Amino acid sequence: MTAGQLADGQRIDAVVCDAQTQRLAELESAVVALRAENETLRAQLALRDHALDATPSFFVIARQEHPAPIIVYCNKIVADTHGYAREQLIGKPITLLTQWVGRNPKSMTEVQEALRAGQTVQLEDEVARPDGSTFWLGVSIRPLYDSGGRFTHTVAVGADITAKRIETHKKQELQNKLLAEMKERERIGIELQLAQKLESVGRLAAGIAHEINTPIQYVGDSVYFLRSAFEDFDKLFDNVNRAAATLPEGARETYKHEIAELEKKLDIEYLRSEVPKAFTRTFDGVERVTNIVKAMKEFAHPDAIEQNAVDLLHALETTLLVASNEYKYVAKVRTEFGELPYVVCNVGELNQVFLNLIVNAAHAIKDSGKDSDSGEITIRVAAEDDQAVIRVRDNGCGVPKENLSKLYDPFFTTKEVGRGTGQGLAISHAIVVDKHGGEISVNSEVGVGTEFTVRLPIAGRSARAAP
Repeated sequence: MTAGQLADGQRIDAVVCDAQTQRLAELESAVVALRAENETLRAQLALRDHALDATPSFFVIARQEHPAPIIVYCNKIVADTHGYAREQLIGKPITLLTQWVGRNPKSMTEVQEALRAGQTVQLEDEVARPDGSTFWLGVSIRPLYDSGGRFTHTVAVGADITAKRIETHKKQELQNKLLAEMKERERIGIELQLAQKLESVGRLAAGIAHEINTPIQYVGDSVYFLRSAFEDFDKLFDNVNRAAATLPEGARETYKHEIAELEKKLDIEYLRSEVPKAFTRTFDGVERVTNIVKAMKEFAHPDAIEQNAVDLLHALETTLLVASNEYKYVAKVRTEFGELPYVVCNVGELNQVFLNLIVNAAHAIKDSGKDSDSGEITIRVAAEDDQAVIRVRDNGCGVPKENLSKLYDPFFTTKEVGRGTGQGLAISHAIVVDKHGGEISVNSEVGVGTEFTVRLPIAGRSARAAP
């Protein structure tokens, strides 16, 4: 090998060495840069972890696997709240975090189906920890897709909502309590209005009944006297005619002629036939007025606070008599009264219930367009076990289903302004249920009619309340 060739070889080796050195330097620089980038990424991941660990919200990422998704990330509060160390959860099935209390086992399948359909699933349920304690979890789960559009992961964000639910429950209890107090105040107000109204009306009606009773007694006594006097005159007239038969012939004929003319002029035969009938009708009218006055006095008498054993059938008959003007032009009333022992109750309050039901039945029949020929109110009374059962049925317009649940609400009415206040059935419900320990129910069909059923303990409220 010549000196020139040797020199050329050395130059080539130097060039190669320089290239390798430069390449090595470049690789070392790339490694340093990569290490710096990895450190940055690790710092960013650590910052993410610190940020997510600092948040009070749950954060879980799961990879889709069969039969259950696998947890690939969760923040610290998820592990702490569920009773695990984070290391115990990573790489484990998501079912460790979904130990639902009382949830259908098929719910996980339903959730997966919804996620595969691209839906966001929101759940609130009670979750059990490994130690058996529970808490309420609220969570929103969304599907995640890769660059190819494949469903690969899910992300769940949630929180422990136990305290929130407790607070909501307390608020609901408070609202229910306030609502109950408002209803109780409303009921007391209605009862106070009713008591004041009944007291005023009762005193007025009792006074009117008393004022009517005195003159009607005068009328009755006077009519009785007139009927007795007429009968005496009638007997006297017969005796005079018999005595005239003993007169001499000429005088007898003259008397008969004059009497016949007088009888014809005064229409004596008609009077002798019709006056007794007029007296009978008058006595019937006086008796009816007397019965109405008696019913008014019984119905409007100031209520006793105590409950006493009373004849409920007589109370119904009295109420029907008092309310006759409400129904006599629109319906016939048919009563089916069975055997019923005396019922321990406040009869004045129950009279108000019966009156409300009868008047409502009459109004329903009138609204349906029926009259006294086609309208009918049926009142049935019977004893069933230890209860007195009163049913008031009409063939009126009926009540729509959507209104049945509101019938006993104060101030609810379907009647036009001025015809109903919406307090009648509310008061009736309070009297029957609250004051007498009974029940009141309704069945109705639009276009067919309505039936109210009142059930009262025969032995009274105190006996029903006793153990």
